[in-house]
Formats: sequence, C-alpha cells, structure tokens
Amino acid sequence: MPENNKIRVLFVCLGNICRSPLAEVVVKGTAQNRAIEHYHFESAGTGDWHIGKAADRRSASKATDYGLDLSNHRAQQITAQKIKKWHWFVAMDQANYQDLLAMGADASRVLMMRQFENPSNIPDVPDPYYGGPEGFEDAYQMLSANAEALLDHLEEQR
Repeated sequence: MPENNKIRVLFVCLGNICRSPLAEVVVKGTAQNRAIEHYHFESAGTGDWHIGKAADRRSASKATDYGLDLSNHRAQQITAQKIKKWHWFVAMDQANYQDLLAMGADASRVLMMRQFENPSNIPDVPDPYYGGPEGFEDAYQMLSANAEALLDHLEEQR
C-alpha cells in the first residue's frame, strides 16, 4: 500500500528520545507480526529539546534486546501546525494527552498507550529518562503488553 494511503499513527512523549520511539517500534513490530500493513507509525515529542537527535542509548539498547531497531530514529516535534497530518495520536502520559488537545487534536483521535489496561484509571508510561536501566525495561514491558490491544482498537475503528 502506498505510504500516502496508510492510516497515520503518531506516538507522543515529551522529548521523543525514550518512550515514544520505543512505542513506535514495539507497535510496528507487533503489526508486522500480525501482517497488518495499512498503518504508518512515527513518533514525536511535545518539546523541542532533542529535535534531530538519536533515540536515547538506553531505549535503543532495550529495542535491540528485543530484536527491534531504533538506529535510524531522529527526534521530531509535534506542533499545532502538524496536527492535521495525523489520523491517530497515542500519548504516553496525561501531560502529553493534554498537550495534544491544546494543539487542536480531536479528542476522539487521541489515545493513551495504556488505556486498554484499566479504562477506569488509565496509567501513564513513566518517563525512564532520569532513572536507571530498569525504567527502560519497565517501559518496554508496558508498551509490549499494550501493543496488541492498541492495534485491536485501531482495527475496530477502521
């Protein structure tokens, strides 16, 4: 399917070097395993601190541990001017969710990565940036545990 005909899904965190790039490759890998090819996945941050930088080495290492590749990742920022480019947004935490709404994203098109775990109390994917390697393992496990449910939801909305 040509890239411009695909449903565009953007994973969003604060700086686009830890959680959202890892979420992008986890969900993309899950979609590939399910032979789902009609999505285009990318990630972005709400902040501009890391634009153009590679994924955090700890996220990249965690991706490699699980057979995923973040070596080509370059951080980008989502802005109000770019909102209309995307069909779906997947926020890593409540702050990212609120930032997307403030930029003009349609609330019906903004999901939380962990919303299918516990719909009555949607937990965040904690930012592992200031912690040790266990935070990146925890983030990977949360993302991996929710990838199937997220794809199921997206498929139901097609």
